[in-house]
Amino acid sequence: MKKNHLTAALALSLLVPGLAQPTIQLSRPGERHPVAGPSTTFTGSVRVTPLFGSSPASAYSGGSVTFSPGARSHWHTHPLGQTLLVTEGVGRVQAWGQPSFEMRAGDVVTIPPGVKHWHGAAPQTSVTHIALQAARDGKAVEWLEPVSQEQYTMKTKHTIENVSPALEKARRETIHGDLWQRPQLNARDRSIVTLSCLIARNQTLGLPFYLERALDSGVKPAEISEVIHHLAFYAGWENAMASVPVAGEVFARRGLGQDELPAARVEPLPLNLEAENQRATTVSANFGETAPGLVQYTTDVLFRDLWLRPDLAPRDRSLVTVAALISSGQVAQVPYHLNRAMDNGLTQEQASEVITHLAFYAGWPNAFSALPVAKEVFAQRKAKG
Repeated sequence: MKKNHLTAALALSLLVPGLAQPTIQLSRPGERHPVAGPSTTFTGSVRVTPLFGSSPASAYSGGSVTFSPGARSHWHTHPLGQTLLVTEGVGRVQAWGQPSFEMRAGDVVTIPPGVKHWHGAAPQTSVTHIALQAARDGKAVEWLEPVSQEQYTMKTKHTIENVSPALEKARRETIHGDLWQRPQLNARDRSIVTLSCLIARNQTLGLPFYLERALDSGVKPAEISEVIHHLAFYAGWENAMASVPVAGEVFARRGLGQDELPAARVEPLPLNLEAENQRATTVSANFGETAPGLVQYTTDVLFRDLWLRPDLAPRDRSLVTVAALISSGQVAQVPYHLNRAMDNGLTQEQASEVITHLAFYAGWPNAFSALPVAKEVFAQRKAKG
């Protein structure tokens, strides 16, 4: 290498006073592996990705830390302080004896040396930040006691309570304290219904929280993948696409890889040929001359492909479809799909509870618009025995 010229090599020798030819080091994203934050220093689900450690040339170290909703660090101090660069989501940070502050993507938080503090996610949203701190005498942090639930839920600046205390009360007591505890639908079904509603309405702000909750409630990554795919056809392509980066971030935080997702081409479920031929004949007779392309796509893409993909059970596909239709105010399509859902195993009690649940997430008018349709479907099925 010629003097004063840089080579294309990634490791470039540099002369630094007092050091023997150190080199520039480059670590690629795939070389940095996240680890679970230990329960001795964190509460809840936390993933830590080390970025760089201290070295003879610098006492600084840095890491990317992702907190799932409600997760936080224990109280701790740093002898030389700490800087947090918030890269994603919404979180909280608090110094001892002071109110907590909300921190959002793009914020920079500076914590002075020796200040007892904690930081983590907000109750319903995850947060990711890069933490930078320096060591003194080889020690960069002193861990203290956990942050209690009472301390965590203390009133913060820039929270719902500052805008509408009644709204926060309803969120905490009515939705999460009552609605989600009702036995007519289990947490898994409620998660599928809620995700379907949010994606169909392109409401991605709360999506990270409910994706995390769905995974915790037993919804598999493959099923979430299929929910998004299914909704591209029943709620619109762009609504489904808007949920992709949000779900991608949640999957990455959980360390979920492509091996846990359905393939593009799969072995389909058996086709009920008699029922499908009857459906196709009816639709073709009604609309074949009006929109022959749509009729053909409905047969080929939806009912002979999408509905036969095995990684989301037929009952759950029906649940997704009915929830999306009600959430979008598309009640004209509800009778066929509600009947199909009940043929696929959804009970009348569960179907009724889907509408009740959606009143909170899609609004009372959409829920009440679906009631006469559901009432008619229930009556017809009862009459048929």
